[in-house]
Amino acid sequence: MKVAPLPDDEAQRLAALRGYGVLDSEPEADFDELTRFASELCGTPIALVSLVDAGRQWFKSRVGLDAAETPRDVAFCAHAILQRGVFEVEDASADPRFADNPLVAAAPSIRFYAGAPLVNADGFPLGTLCVIDRVPRSLDALQRHGLEVLGRQVIAQLELRRKLADLARARDQALAGVRAKDVFLATMGHELRTPLGGILGLSELLLEGPAGGQDGVADDLRAIQRAGSHLLEVVEDILGLAQLELDQPRLRPRRFDLDELLADVEATVRPLLRGRAVALNVGRSPTPVEADPTRVRQIVYNLVANAIRFTERGSVDVTVAREGDTLAVRVRDTGVGIPREKLALLFRDFSQVHGDHEAELRGTGLGLAISRRYARLMGGDIVAESEPGRGSTFTLTLPLAPAT
Repeated sequence: MKVAPLPDDEAQRLAALRGYGVLDSEPEADFDELTRFASELCGTPIALVSLVDAGRQWFKSRVGLDAAETPRDVAFCAHAILQRGVFEVEDASADPRFADNPLVAAAPSIRFYAGAPLVNADGFPLGTLCVIDRVPRSLDALQRHGLEVLGRQVIAQLELRRKLADLARARDQALAGVRAKDVFLATMGHELRTPLGGILGLSELLLEGPAGGQDGVADDLRAIQRAGSHLLEVVEDILGLAQLELDQPRLRPRRFDLDELLADVEATVRPLLRGRAVALNVGRSPTPVEADPTRVRQIVYNLVANAIRFTERGSVDVTVAREGDTLAVRVRDTGVGIPREKLALLFRDFSQVHGDHEAELRGTGLGLAISRRYARLMGGDIVAESEPGRGSTFTLTLPLAPAT
């Protein structure tokens, strides 16, 4: 018996084979169909997809054979991978290379063998698609060509299998990254919100106490409060954008009236009016809407807080009106206004439409972009109208609740 020599590039060939992650995998129908077809095409009782490993040949697919693998030193396929084209042995018992091979002398009593090398795109022969018979014979030209074609299909299936595995790994890595990012954002949000909330609460208490009556101290406390509020808004905006970018957030729409929500927003923004000659007027409406109240509150707060921030004197008016099948919440102010050419920039991420002289009023440039995204996810929208020096109007539309 002649043992097949190792290919010159054996180390690279084995690395290529193992790169497919297919050795010792479970049977797969796509490979089994090709093996059955090879058996039928060539009229042989045995057909195999054989992959030649370091010390064995392992069968990814087999027809007519119980063994899952055999030693490499007795493998016909170890000879077949040393050449291109179909390797054919018409009568192994009469061939000095194989006559005393245990696979010939005993079960499965191989006489005829034909194997098409499975050569990948890099030129490495991974194994063979082979057919085996227990009687001497040969293939005709059509059968030889068919065996080569089926061998190329086996390689195509191996490549497809590897691409799918690579995609699955990439997906898992991406999901792991998203989960890690979610954990980081949640932790960061908690770690930042908690101390900022404490700072704002303490400064509010001090302003309401004896220290609030001392001009210098009161000014410092208000500066602390403004800085803390600004930083909290930045944190909320960054976390809000991250949530939208990571995945579409889970909204919880339900039927509710805006009255309580508007009253809550009014109470929340009242501290922003300190030191400003601005009247805040908030209307009410018993008309029910169908939306996520948490997101609606976030949007309305953002619109009203922005209006106050950019209005030094005059008023900020919040009105609610039914318009067709929507409810429109309008926030009008008498503030600095926005140039017409900059209106289109309002809802872009990180966009700033005010000049450097208003730098102390500027936020992250995310609040309106996030608000519009949430509004549209809920079936509504936000539009803006403005005139420099005369103020702005932002309109949030929300779908009305269906009649009960």
